[in-house]
Amino acid sequence: MSDIRYTKLPVPDKPEELSGYLNDELRRISETVSNIADGHTDKSYVSVDKPRTGDKRYADGTNWNPGQGEGLYYYNGTAWLAYAGGSGAGDFAQVDDTTTHTASAVNTPTAITWDTLAFSQGISINSTDTSKIEFINSGKYYIHFSCLLESSSSSTKSIWVFPRINGTDTPGSTIFHTLATNSAMRTLSKGGIFEVNAGDYLQAMFAVDNTDLHLAPEAATSFAPSAPSASLEIIQLSQ
Repeated sequence: MSDIRYTKLPVPDKPEELSGYLNDELRRISETVSNIADGHTDKSYVSVDKPRTGDKRYADGTNWNPGQGEGLYYYNGTAWLAYAGGSGAGDFAQVDDTTTHTASAVNTPTAITWDTLAFSQGISINSTDTSKIEFINSGKYYIHFSCLLESSSSSTKSIWVFPRINGTDTPGSTIFHTLATNSAMRTLSKGGIFEVNAGDYLQAMFAVDNTDLHLAPEAATSFAPSAPSASLEIIQLSQ
């Protein structure tokens, strides 16, 4: 039964019942108007049959999920968009790793694993394969990657870092860098916009031509906090 929709009950046949009937109908109308004025929205469990531009619904997120789980949506004439973020966006994540990553072989892509999910909504680390960052909702996401390189020899060494979505390399996305100095450390970073579907997973891959070049965290000092070996910042821009 809806709290914001009024449907008239049948009019009684007996004249003596009309007074009570009118009082009840006026009370029901008053309650419905008050709920609308207070901003109440009924929870919807099924998709709307013929939505009109400007329609609003609060989806339960399970029986009916327009894309962002449970929440308030509006219909823009083509699709249902979540109100979160103003443009239908809302998911985010801050993902870090605090361990050292060394490739097992040269010129061989290696997936970076993650051990810290500082903040997140709609994005998670796969519990079995911690190299996989999983997305609950579809949309366009801004993803920024950074890592801290460490050289353990004076030979010239190169590294390639690139993203994979569902196991497929993303064209034109590689970070390339060369480092030669022994004990040198260098931060690499790059950001971009990616289109992701619900259920997709992201991996950050790296490859080196010399295993003396690896990803390493930096310990805290008396005057500065620690640095992770790799980080991802993910923000959903639109659905």
